[in-house]
Amino acid sequence: MMSLTLRWMTGLLALLVTASPGLLRAAEDAAAPLAGGAVDMSLEDLLNVEITSAARKSQRLNDVAAAVYVITRDDIERSGATSIPEALRLAPGVNVARLANDRWAVSVRGFNSRFSNKLLVLMDGRSMYSQLFSGVLWEVEDTLLEDIERIEVVRGPGAAMWGANAVNGVINIITRRARDTQGSLLVAGAGSEESAFASFRHGMPVGDGHLRVWGKAFARDESLTPQGHTANDDWRAGRAGFRGDWTMGGGHRLTVSGQAYYGATDDTWLVPDIRSRSGVAPTDVRQRTQGGFLMARDEWTLSDGSEAALQAYVSSGELEIPGAVRERRTTVDLDFQHRLLLGERHDLIWGLGYRYSRDDISSAGMINIQPQRQGFSLASAFIQDEITLVPDTLRVLLGLRLEDNSFSGFAPQPNARVIWTPTENQSLWASASRAVRIPSRAELGAEVDGAVVPAGSPGNPTRLPILVRTVPPNQDLENETVTGYEIGYRRQFGPALSADVALFYMIYDDLTGPVMGPPPRFVPAPPPPHLLQTVSVDNNLKAHTHGIEIAVDWYPLPWWRIQPIYSYLDLRASAKTGDPASLTRAQGYNDGDPQHQWSLRSSMSLTERQQFDFWLRHVGKLGTSGSPLYVPAYTTLDLRYAWRPTRDFELSLVGQNLLDGQHPESVASLLPSRNLEIQRGYYLKARWQF
Repeated sequence: MMSLTLRWMTGLLALLVTASPGLLRAAEDAAAPLAGGAVDMSLEDLLNVEITSAARKSQRLNDVAAAVYVITRDDIERSGATSIPEALRLAPGVNVARLANDRWAVSVRGFNSRFSNKLLVLMDGRSMYSQLFSGVLWEVEDTLLEDIERIEVVRGPGAAMWGANAVNGVINIITRRARDTQGSLLVAGAGSEESAFASFRHGMPVGDGHLRVWGKAFARDESLTPQGHTANDDWRAGRAGFRGDWTMGGGHRLTVSGQAYYGATDDTWLVPDIRSRSGVAPTDVRQRTQGGFLMARDEWTLSDGSEAALQAYVSSGELEIPGAVRERRTTVDLDFQHRLLLGERHDLIWGLGYRYSRDDISSAGMINIQPQRQGFSLASAFIQDEITLVPDTLRVLLGLRLEDNSFSGFAPQPNARVIWTPTENQSLWASASRAVRIPSRAELGAEVDGAVVPAGSPGNPTRLPILVRTVPPNQDLENETVTGYEIGYRRQFGPALSADVALFYMIYDDLTGPVMGPPPRFVPAPPPPHLLQTVSVDNNLKAHTHGIEIAVDWYPLPWWRIQPIYSYLDLRASAKTGDPASLTRAQGYNDGDPQHQWSLRSSMSLTERQQFDFWLRHVGKLGTSGSPLYVPAYTTLDLRYAWRPTRDFELSLVGQNLLDGQHPESVASLLPSRNLEIQRGYYLKARWQF
């Protein structure tokens, strides 16, 4: 049905484009300078960018009492990124590891893995968090990159405003208003890794507002194994969507948006096999995803001057890996907030939210998830008061969110922040906050064959292979918790230089980890005879992290911008008991993130029609040499040259990962995929706006 929906929506979008020849001439912004139609921003413009994700209201960047970095539309275009995870590398404190050409691990301030479960990702306020894995499926979540207005990356706990799972940060991908995307856009390209890609967009006036429709499709090539062989990780996907913005009667501002998508990605799993001498059987698998969503948001001003907003969305999707698991999920979400000024000193925001998600999961082979059908509900209420102590100079923010969910019950999540702005161009802020992470559906109900230890191998002196099986916990899991302390300083030193520094210390408790079950028991069937060792999940780990994040923006010349960033992270996890499985997981946390990351971006507008950009990145090593989690440090370089032969047409050539032929960025986690390496790549892109 979802494939039929996608074809119907794609046909509708094509009809809208061909039926509106009189609307093809764009508005004035369609003829903006090079760099994706975005005008280069000055430092003053950047500090005055309106941030909405930190406190659920519009604020100048310099007035935000949190560690925030804004990735602009121009940044994305000039980076050469072709996906949202690649664009997130532009922000300090974010670790993006490409596991394969179709998979990523993305985290903020540690605990990176295939499904990083301590990061909340939103698109226009819609949660992209997977209840099944407690993370984000980046191969599923996408949009037209040219339609992204900015990405707000809020590092540190954000649960008081956004709720559970905003443990280490909140990423909000904000798309452009329909009135800013009038006219038509065609994009096409191809390259060595980006085999082929194409997209279109058309915007038009509709009634008292504007509407845009768009579609995109792409194919990505396979990466390589460490031995240099072709991997099985090619990717084919397509999606179509729309957004409309209208001004309604009574001062209401209505936004309606939706998407439909389909994708197929390949992988090779090392499936545990008691019949294999090595303990694994390489098995090619294909993951298919399809689904869509519809969202509406109404904003209005009340008679007393206060502001209110009501947002609702429904999403439905299917994920299938034949022979392993198929999940069908439908989610309905409602969110209301009200902002009002009380006197001259209190800026109050409060709101209510409710989410219900229902799944139907079929599993087979190495994975068994029970019960097959289950519902999840989450009800929440929040309030935050911004108190002005000294006008334009000193403010205190006190917030609290109360949540109750059907998996782990009640959870309060408080927050306190203070910000001092002695001048218009500098601010000093500090915060203390608490956040929780709800257990996932898989943690609570999955039985997974995780590994086979062959007979006579290290760790198994017996004559029988040992099958290690993860089983559901024998008691309710608690929420993971974090208490975070942060302090930051940002300043614009003049018209050409600004800096932003944030320091943090985070304390984690009740982290989930494996616990060994009873001694292995003999299992005669299915043959061959083997030993079965069970492992369950418990809240038996704790950790603390500290670090620093630095971002500098410098214009040495009006046409040349330099952006260095640096991040340092020290993560120390430990087990609350001497259980060997718990100790192994704690060591995996300690080895899973680089201590040092830095990058240097240079953006040069050589002439009115030419640009040249380079992006040098360094990521520190993971683990120690000889460890199964070891990944050596790597440094890579991306280059981009763009030329506009005419006012409306642009050609760009991009080279990625240019300093080596191939390199690993992480190791497989949670699912038994092979470890793969990312290749050097090139692509040519054409962009026509009319």
